[in-house]
Formats: sequence, C-alpha cells, structure tokens
Amino acid sequence: MTLGELLGGDLGLTLASTDPAASDQRVLGAHSIEIDHPGVWLERDWLMLTTGVRLRDDPVAQRRLVGELAEIGAAGLGLAEGIVFDRVPETIVEEADRVGLPVVAVPLQTAFRDVISAVNRAVLSTDVRALQRLSSLQLFLMDALDDDQPRRAVIQRLAEFTDAVATLFSAAGEVLDTTGPAPTERLWEQIRARPGVLIQFDCDGVDALATPLASGRGDVSWLTLTSMSGQDLARTARPAARAAAPVVAALARLDELAATQEQAVRSAVVDALVQGRSDEVPVTAAGRAAALGLDFGSPVVAIVLAGLDPTEPPVELVARTLFAQGVQVLAQAPADGGTLLAQGAREVIRAGVEEALARAPGWAAGIGRSTRTAAGVPASYRDAGVAAGRAAPGIVTEIDDLDVAAAIVADISPERLSPTAGRLLDTLGSQPPVRDAVVAYLEHDLDVMAAARSLHLHHNSLRHRLSRAEKLLGRPLKDPATITSLYVALAVAATKDG
Repeated sequence: MTLGELLGGDLGLTLASTDPAASDQRVLGAHSIEIDHPGVWLERDWLMLTTGVRLRDDPVAQRRLVGELAEIGAAGLGLAEGIVFDRVPETIVEEADRVGLPVVAVPLQTAFRDVISAVNRAVLSTDVRALQRLSSLQLFLMDALDDDQPRRAVIQRLAEFTDAVATLFSAAGEVLDTTGPAPTERLWEQIRARPGVLIQFDCDGVDALATPLASGRGDVSWLTLTSMSGQDLARTARPAARAAAPVVAALARLDELAATQEQAVRSAVVDALVQGRSDEVPVTAAGRAAALGLDFGSPVVAIVLAGLDPTEPPVELVARTLFAQGVQVLAQAPADGGTLLAQGAREVIRAGVEEALARAPGWAAGIGRSTRTAAGVPASYRDAGVAAGRAAPGIVTEIDDLDVAAAIVADISPERLSPTAGRLLDTLGSQPPVRDAVVAYLEHDLDVMAAARSLHLHHNSLRHRLSRAEKLLGRPLKDPATITSLYVALAVAATKDG
C-alpha cells in the first residue's frame, strides 16, 4: 500500500507536509504509540499514529520525534487533530519537510483503529498476491534446472523476478557469477561485518539483500540482490531470496560432487599410466586420457612435485597455470607429492611450472623425457622423480639437466638397482658416522677439508672415518669404480626415499 492510496480512502486523512513524493511512500503497517523512543516499537515503512500528548508545548520534543522517525525509515507520522492540537503544529511540518518525512493529519472523527484496519486489509491483500507470485517463482526456478547452466539460469530468473542484480559470492568473497553491475567490494565488506543470516542493508545508497548458502564442506557462500532502480527492494525480494537460496546451494553441491568425481577419474588415469600396471592395457589407458584431452598426438611429459609437506602439494596451482597457457594437463590426487602429465611445447611447460612454483615456496619439480605413447609414460615418470629429488626448492629440473649417474638410475629404474645398491650401503649403514662421512666426501668433490667443515669435524677425524669406510668396503675410496658405485647407490636411495 502507498500513502497516496491511504489518503485517497474514506478516512478523511490529509497530508500536512508538502513533500510531493509523499504519496508514493510505501506503507507496510500502522501503529499507535504515545511513549518516548517509538523507533523501538516501529519497523521500517510503518506509519506512527499519535495524539501528541507528550508533544504539547514542546518544540524540541516535536523535532526530535520527527528526526527519530526519519532515521528509522518510518512511512510517516499520523497526528490526531482536535484532541491535543487543533492542527498539526508548524514546528512538526517544518522539520518534516526538512528531513523528508510525510506527516498526515487524522481528523477527530477518525479512530486510529480504523486507520490501522485499513492498512492491515491492504497489506493482507498484498501478502496474498505475494504468496501467489512466490508460488509462481518456485515453478519458474524449478524449470531453470533443465537449462545447460542451471545455476546461472536460476540466479538470472531470480534477478528478473525481483527487478534486481543477483550476485553469487564464494565463501572467500570471490564473485562466482553476477547478472549485472553491482558494488561487489562494498557488498562483501557489509556481509563480512554482519552475522551469517539473511540481511537487508543500504550499500552506498543502494538497497541490498544478502542470504547465506551452506555448502557440503561446511563453509558459507552468499547470494545477494541489489536494487536496479535505486528504490528499495520489493517486499517479495526477501521470500524470493529464501526460495532461491536452497536451489542455488543444492546446485553448488552437485557441481562440487561432479568436480570431485572428475578429479578421481583423472587421478586414476594418471596412476594407471605412470605405474604401467599389468592389469591396465596401455591402449585403454591412452583412450581414457584422450577422452580427457591428452591424446599423445604431440609429446607428453611427466611432472613430479617434491616438497617438505607432501600432504599439500600445489598440484592444482601447477595444473591451472599450465592450462592457462594452452597446455593439456591431467593431474593425480596428491598421494605421493603430486604428479601431472602435460602435453604441449616443452619450453612452455617448463615456464609454466616455474611460474607456479614462484607462488609455492618450498616446492621443487622434475620433468621427465618426452613420449608419444602411453607405454613411455612410466619412464618419463621415473625421470621426473629422479629430477625432482635433486631439485632445490623453487627450481624446476629436467632429466637432461642431471649427471650420468642420475640418468642411469632413471633409465634402469631404482627397483632393478636397489638390491646391489642396498648391499653396498648396508655395509656402511651399520656405522652412521662412517656413512655420513662418505656422503659428505662425495658431495664436496672428494675435498676432505670442505667435507670436514660441513660436518663440523677436524680433518683428521674425517680421514679416520673414511679409512674405516675403506676397510668396510674392502676397496679404496679414490678408486673411480668405488666412487661411481657409491654415487649411484646413493642416487638410488635418494630416489626411493623421495
């Protein structure tokens, strides 16, 4: 109901203030109040009715009442004439015109209850029409589920129904979708500052409404409506948002489930290819990969990520970065530190991985040899694992960047070398200080002084330990064959540990 409709009825009400827009003021209810601070008892767009008993001969109280009603967004002030005041006081009219609050003169013969009943009848009729519209909205939203993009269709239809801009925020404040221009940054600031319930508020002069959407993960995204016309959102906006919220939330959960299932399929394909399991026919694995966009029509490489915390590797970050550069990627769930298969120009792949690692401190990556067949993926995977095990944090290492010993380990595979390497290292493993001395000696290019400093030992103490190692091995450490055997054995051990 509008104030103009109330004034045009048979109650004899007249407008005492002079604001020409007063007739368009929305009236959602009317309430008779004769006590201080009526804002406690009055809601927005409600009309306050009073005889003015507490306002007699008190211009300060008259101005204060008008200011308080304007501040809470009241529909107006209805003042009885012929009881306390013969006419509405000029002080009230002047202050009301200044702040833009409609003032209605209620004649003596009109009881407040009649005004309240007239408003209630009109609002009840509006509520019936609103209920009918909401029933139509629910059918309108359900019909959108047949669309190719149902979530987009639902919020688009909600926006059309409420004549507003609908915006969907993630739990982190990212704009997932919007139907038009909206003050998204200010909207998110307001949402964060308020409780997680349906809220209506002013956002830089624009009427806005936000409702939370619970996800299956426990976090909360948000659906907002902002007025397109600059006017307050219609009364149907709140129930409409409530009706749309569970639909949008359910669609989001279905999207999450589909994404999880797709990632599981991708992970299984990667695992089958890199492991070369006997129960997986390579042609079948290749066919599955091709269906996911990786067809071996151009060279494919394996990428292995290595870091301090293998439970949270930046697999998705690397995959997104490569995909943005036109590289086809299949990523494995992070069970072993993170594995990806990438198809594209090798230099583009390396640059993309380097870009991603720049945003993932503490992580390194290895890239294996190129292959055009599914049968060649296990070798590329071994290459990448060896390269990753020797890469420093933040560095991308390719198999061709490594020495001959690493290439031997990658090509022959640690499994075949492990028995021989294990026997050699077990000889030293019985005495850890001796093994540490040999490792430091090899790492520092057979420089006794440098190795001793790295272990915080006197050089004579290190020489003594190296001498004990020669006795355990039964061969001199300066013998090239001994050095090569130890170096390869340690490379195999590092690969298995990685």
